[in-house]
Amino acid sequence: MKIVRLMIFLLFTAIPSHALNIIRDAEIELVLTDMVKSIFKVAELDEKSAKVFVFNSKDINAFTIGNGYIFVSSELLFKITDAAQLMGVLAHETAHIAAGHINRLMSTLQQQSRNRGIATLVGLIGTLATGSVDAMAASIGYIMADDRLFLRYSRGEEAAADALGSSYMKKLGYSVNNMTKVFEMFRDLELMNGGEHVPEYIKSHPSPDNRIKALSHRNSPAKLTNYDELQKKYKRIRTKLRAYIKDELSIRDDYTEAVFQHLQGKSDTAIKILQDLLKKCPDDVFYKETLAQCYYESGKIQDALKLYKELYTKKSHILIKISYAETLISADSNLDEAISILESAKYIECFDDRIFHLLAIAYGKKQKFGLSYLALAREKMLLSEYTAAEQLIKKSIKEFESKKDQNHLRQAKYLKELIDRAK
Repeated sequence: MKIVRLMIFLLFTAIPSHALNIIRDAEIELVLTDMVKSIFKVAELDEKSAKVFVFNSKDINAFTIGNGYIFVSSELLFKITDAAQLMGVLAHETAHIAAGHINRLMSTLQQQSRNRGIATLVGLIGTLATGSVDAMAASIGYIMADDRLFLRYSRGEEAAADALGSSYMKKLGYSVNNMTKVFEMFRDLELMNGGEHVPEYIKSHPSPDNRIKALSHRNSPAKLTNYDELQKKYKRIRTKLRAYIKDELSIRDDYTEAVFQHLQGKSDTAIKILQDLLKKCPDDVFYKETLAQCYYESGKIQDALKLYKELYTKKSHILIKISYAETLISADSNLDEAISILESAKYIECFDDRIFHLLAIAYGKKQKFGLSYLALAREKMLLSEYTAAEQLIKKSIKEFESKKDQNHLRQAKYLKELIDRAK
């Protein structure tokens, strides 16, 4: 279990930037990403590129920035209780990717860009496509806006995404009626709000009634074999999510209670609950992961390290790998392994500034100060603290010059050049 708040900014100069709070949890992301991977497969997209993130918002939102990245709001997951209905939302967002709507939108923005903010946004999308960590770290700001601002498409493209998404649902054996039920929910919310204070996700799309009508002739009976198992997993992550962001829980089980108690600062209670759960289900990876995190955050570093060593494999979820590396660093145990894990992770987790923060600590402990300064500079760049980043890059350059480290010197100078250009 791990929560990381990531800051994602919209760079239009005419609009104030806001933070998008993303809730990072290995189990939640794994379940949602596995759902999307099945859609990617029938859409003939690269399953490995699929990534789903949950952001904390009272609005009902879902959007994609392309390259496999899909974002859903916590409120959307709370409103949608049926995994099959969420599949409809994810199928729609996948359709935007498959149909090339993101690329066309970025091309339009590039042609119309009148300020550095829009140009930078376009550049950021490009860095995601190329997978360049240096370019990502050097790009100014992040991709998306807060929970009221996100990429929009024409009504025609929305209708096309509905139609294409419904075809994916059929191929997977889901009834298209699951999509229409979501639109019915949107319609009811719109009526309840009187057309005012309606989430942007509704306003920027065709009317729910029109979408329901367009999909009515596409419906087909469900032909699922694994729905019960999927629904069970979905219910578990929804309940767990409530523990993260709700002060009071209307639905609790022992697992959720453990998460909730830990977040309330009652780690000993949480640890006892999780230990009891593991006696009943000793192979549950996420019981172990949550317990390891409770150990770590309550100062029981060696207990945490023992569990993370059990959990860590090359196939482990990336957040488990990062937490294991963090624990190794805190325990001053095998810093080389921690660095190796984090250096690999930075190519996967483009948004997570925590990786560079941990790398800076690890390199500092090994007295590799040039690399430590460089990692800290990348962290600052991702946090939009460019003056601090520039100062750290200058320090790293000085270190690399004294060590005659030409490879890292080139990297540092490249990052400095990109910051200079952005001024």
